[in-house]
Amino acid sequence: MSKISVIIPVYNTKPYLSRCIDSVLRQTYEDWELILVDDGSTDGSEKICDEYVQSDPRIRSFHRHNQGPAASRSLGIREALGSFIMFVDSDDWLDEGILQIMYENMQDTGAGMVCCIFKDIDDNGKVSHPQRFREEYIDCETAEECMYQMHHTRHLTGSPCTKLFRKELFDGIDFCSNVTIGEDYAMIVQLAQKAGYVRILSQELYFRYVRKGSISHGGYTKRHRQAFDNYMQIRQELIRKYPALTSDVIAFHTEYEMAVITAMCRNDCYDKEVIGKLKKDLRMNMSNTLSHPVVPLYMKGCAVLIAYAHPVFIFLFRILYHLTGR
Repeated sequence: MSKISVIIPVYNTKPYLSRCIDSVLRQTYEDWELILVDDGSTDGSEKICDEYVQSDPRIRSFHRHNQGPAASRSLGIREALGSFIMFVDSDDWLDEGILQIMYENMQDTGAGMVCCIFKDIDDNGKVSHPQRFREEYIDCETAEECMYQMHHTRHLTGSPCTKLFRKELFDGIDFCSNVTIGEDYAMIVQLAQKAGYVRILSQELYFRYVRKGSISHGGYTKRHRQAFDNYMQIRQELIRKYPALTSDVIAFHTEYEMAVITAMCRNDCYDKEVIGKLKKDLRMNMSNTLSHPVVPLYMKGCAVLIAYAHPVFIFLFRILYHLTGR
């Protein structure tokens, strides 16, 4: 039995898929299996999956009609033979030492989850380091500490990537398969609270490709409405459990909720009902947003514009989007 099951949900990422899979094949730690879950690809990605299956007995592939990344991860977990789980997005890639380093830290600490940090690389090859911190590692010994690192310092991300999990953590977890935007965050909130002990390494071992056309940079759909409602529900539950983190949770969610209106701007699809809810929520929490030390200044400005002059925000964002494509 392989110790680590690496799960890659695949959907129409043919230009990047081989780079991703090859980064798993290059790992210095060799006791792994790779599970490729093709989520109804139509661009040839599905063929690449099957070709790699033929090249290495540690690789398996599964094909299904399109249901989104959460459903693909859920299938991967059910099929996994390993005791530990790592997720990789199919347009990203890994440092060759990530499995070895993460596994050794898991063994040393007994943690339920070990995380590294990522560096971003865009279409032009520009590299950014949005997660860097000074400590060698940060250890969270309680669920509340995990929620603090997620919502205040942001060192613990809401992405399932950059993390090694003990497989048993997924027992009873809601993958939120019906929500295809923000489902990652909802899952990680559950896992972090269940993990008991979490270590966050300061090493950049995961390379995240930021490209046009990805879900996070796409236009508005009904999935964003679901995501907005889902964030509201999670926020209420977190505030109930961790009242001392109320300000951090509200600030964190405010930033994510504003992404809904930027998605509307990208494809000129404006949901008046959601805009109304967003404006009401921003106004209600404006003092928290403006005073919170972690919310960037430009985000504070955006919050004010959306809450009190959203047509101006839309006009300005549309200009920026046409100039930068982001």
